[in-house]
Amino acid sequence: MRSAISGGRKALIAGVLLAGSAALSGCATEDYVDKHIAVVNARIDQTDGRLGALEGRVNEVSQKTDAAAAAAQAAGSAAQSAAAAAQTAGADAARANEAIEKMQPQVAHLWSHHNRKTWADHPRKKSSKRSKKAKSKK
Repeated sequence: MRSAISGGRKALIAGVLLAGSAALSGCATEDYVDKHIAVVNARIDQTDGRLGALEGRVNEVSQKTDAAAAAAQAAGSAAQSAAAAAQTAGADAARANEAIEKMQPQVAHLWSHHNRKTWADHPRKKSSKRSKKAKSKK
């Protein structure tokens, strides 16, 4: 019985050795792994470089966008100020037109005197007694 057990043991050990040698012959060498890791690292470095460039461009675009937004906000404020000034000017013009309309009869009277050539053309008022006395004293 002993020989049957020891024969089974020998077969088991031989099988393990055979499987181990087959497994070890398929393993990659350290040089092979280092070469493939170097290729992958090069790709990672290239991707990192592209990512860095894209981050720079995104930051640049973000700054330009912020500047454009600030300029648009300033233009909006200026437009609001201009609208308020225009509204004030419109109100002032309306008041000026009202004043002109109130003065229209006086201006018409002045033009009627301006268009006459001499004082003799003006209708005379009846002279009062005081003015006659003043003329007679002279």
